[in-house]
Amino acid sequence: MRPSLRPSMRSAAALALALAAAVPLAGCSGEKHDSATTYAIPAEKVRESEAATTGKTGRSADMQFTVIGFREQITEVMGTHGVMGAHGAFTRLRLLTVNTGRDIQVFDTWKQRLVTTDGKVYTPDVNATMIKRQPERLSVGAAMRCEFDLWFDVPRGSKAKAVRLYGSPPVGAVSDPPPAEIPLP
Repeated sequence: MRPSLRPSMRSAAALALALAAAVPLAGCSGEKHDSATTYAIPAEKVRESEAATTGKTGRSADMQFTVIGFREQITEVMGTHGVMGAHGAFTRLRLLTVNTGRDIQVFDTWKQRLVTTDGKVYTPDVNATMIKRQPERLSVGAAMRCEFDLWFDVPRGSKAKAVRLYGSPPVGAVSDPPPAEIPLP
């Protein structure tokens, strides 16, 4: 037969048992949760001769675009499989694209346009895009963000005024959305 614990020992045993049960639970439920409302994205070094830009954001349908880097008057591009000189001069835009919608959106490089200060409009350069291995068409998932370059070959001495960036039509749309026109430095 088992001896019975005295009342004071029973209270101490019950307290010890309660503490032993609570300690593992504290490790699970007592974790600190950061209440930050934004992600801390590591900074990326600006590439040689590129200007980092701020406040250069626009939206076309469910696609939000931010120009984060800009460089003009590049005379040639070099990649893993080729080198090519510009017919005029290359303009390179570093672009951050975010799908703010709930469905996949398609970023089509060939729909994008660069506007120069003389009012002329240019399409992306196929050769520079291929040499630098940048996307032609990119499926951007819901709540997904991606970063890449757009390359344009414009007449030497031309200055960029703005970029027109086109998102894809959201589900149910019957026409293409208007572009986001973002002024450039």
